Amino acid sequence: MKRLFLLSFLTVLIPSVHAQDLRNLELSGSPIVVVFADYTAGLGKANDVSGFNLTRSRLGYQLQIGNALKATTVLDINANSEAIRTVNFHYVMLEWAYKNLTLGGGMIALAQFGVAEAFWGRRYIEKSFQDLNGFGFDSDLGVIAKYKFADWLSADFSLTNGEGTMKLNTNNSNKYALGLTVQPLEGLFIRAYGDVFTQSEDLYPAYALAENASFKSQRTVAVFAGYRNEHFSLGAEFNKQFNRSFIDGCDYQGYSVYTGVPLSSKVELYGRYDYVDTDTPEGITYDWLSVANKNTLIAGLEYHPIKQLYVSPNYRYIEPLYGDGFHAISLNLGFSW
Repeated sequence: MKRLFLLSFLTVLIPSVHAQDLRNLELSGSPIVVVFADYTAGLGKANDVSGFNLTRSRLGYQLQIGNALKATTVLDINANSEAIRTVNFHYVMLEWAYKNLTLGGGMIALAQFGVAEAFWGRRYIEKSFQDLNGFGFDSDLGVIAKYKFADWLSADFSLTNGEGTMKLNTNNSNKYALGLTVQPLEGLFIRAYGDVFTQSEDLYPAYALAENASFKSQRTVAVFAGYRNEHFSLGAEFNKQFNRSFIDGCDYQGYSVYTGVPLSSKVELYGRYDYVDTDTPEGITYDWLSVANKNTLIAGLEYHPIKQLYVSPNYRYIEPLYGDGFHAISLNLGFSW
């Protein structure tokens, strides 16, 4: 199915390229630079945890080829779970646009939580809910189609590996995703999303196999709504994942609420609260989601002296699903070009 979709994408794309005189196409491009950094200090019982962090840096280039084609390559320099710097491609994609239709292929940018993340608008402080809690990836290997039915209605469909950009697909598992975005009024955004990640024995967790668990395809549903005007913004989302890691009955759900109030043209007061919960079937004794946070609270001020730079002193409280909660203060910096 994935090969058929990719061949269809190329079949549409290639004739459109040959129909033009490549020598006369106008080329334009721009660099992509993103840097996220912070200093965080724990409070109370966590006062021994502090330090500077470079949480993300991305370097890339976007090339516009005529009016229809766009090529994007982005390198991601990040820290893995062992705090070791890694360098990998985050995006390597080709997009073709014709009227209201956009097709993309390669190591693509996914639309799963893009609307909610853009509305939250503070990725340099914290990831959006789905990204933070592992409901999906913001990029993956595959193909995507987007269609704008009207100024207020658009849809997107993607077919991907489902394992992110760090893993090659060596099994028969694929993720099929469909999203619908509605903007019925100025400032109001509504999005519904669902996906199915087909199961493969190669992806079954070892602990689940050891406990003779039953397996099913993983499914995710998400709903987001947000409203913004010149006085305030308020967004909320609910997300649920069924059969996480393909384990029948291991469900994972939660919601996130975030708001912002401008104090001036360059200063904004903001807050966010996340809640996560799990359902574990009988017979599974392994703490399959022990790294997740049950409650997360973030509040602070944001200052952006220029368009590309954001600075935010903030407070956060994090309570894991297992263990004690802790308090911290941070100074976050975000730069994007």
